[in-house]
Amino acid sequence: MPLERRNSWRLPAVYCRPAVTLGRAVSTEGAMHDVRVCYLDEREQLVSAAPAALVGVAVEERRPPSEPVAFHGRPGKLSDCWCATTNGHVVCGSLRRRRVALELDFDPEITWIGGEPVKLHWQGGQGRRRWRPDFVTRTVTGARQVVLVEPEKGGPQWREDLEVAHQVAMAAGWQVSVQRVPEGVRLANLEWAADYRQAVPVAAAEREAVEDAFRRERPIGEGARASGVPYAVALDLVYRLVWQRRLDIRWDRPLMPRATAWLADGAA
Repeated sequence: MPLERRNSWRLPAVYCRPAVTLGRAVSTEGAMHDVRVCYLDEREQLVSAAPAALVGVAVEERRPPSEPVAFHGRPGKLSDCWCATTNGHVVCGSLRRRRVALELDFDPEITWIGGEPVKLHWQGGQGRRRWRPDFVTRTVTGARQVVLVEPEKGGPQWREDLEVAHQVAMAAGWQVSVQRVPEGVRLANLEWAADYRQAVPVAAAEREAVEDAFRRERPIGEGARASGVPYAVALDLVYRLVWQRRLDIRWDRPLMPRATAWLADGAA
């Protein structure tokens, strides 16, 4: 039977800041004026609406309202990122966004990811502004989140973008989450495990044998050999189980055969 993408426990919050809930106090002293949200409706017609009109609208499932563009000052090129969460491609305007999309795809609390599905227009302190938040996601509880990639350097423009995001979220019944870009060993491990995120048919007996081999913490290569499953098959299965969070690892150590893994809580 095909392996499920993952199960239901949370992503270690190493590089993720918690979502900012609607209860957070947001100053209205510098509130943006004449805020409009552009998005595609169910017929893929462009709509410009007040933020409050977006309550209950599944904008995360819509395409961007206009052609995406790469952002200045962000390394990489415009490209889509395939996500297991959506079983399809998500728009990403930079390598930094792709790396955050990988974190979102790994988070079992997220059930849908939309890349740049809305464009915000408003009157700011320096005149008219427009901006596309990086992602809108839907969680297992049905809540919607505006997900923003934390910039390498903040500044007045970022603060204004963040303020208008809060303003829209409060009116639309959304939340705001600012995500740091994964880097270093964690990024390398995520990218390695992500190579095994597509569902493939796996014999239940093989999966159970590999999981049984990791009922205690041990090196990945050692456990794969001890499982009784052909080594190459077992090793691939270990990495799939890491992506699905059925096996835990130490994320500050490279995901190599000598790294250790163990059966995750709740996977037994």
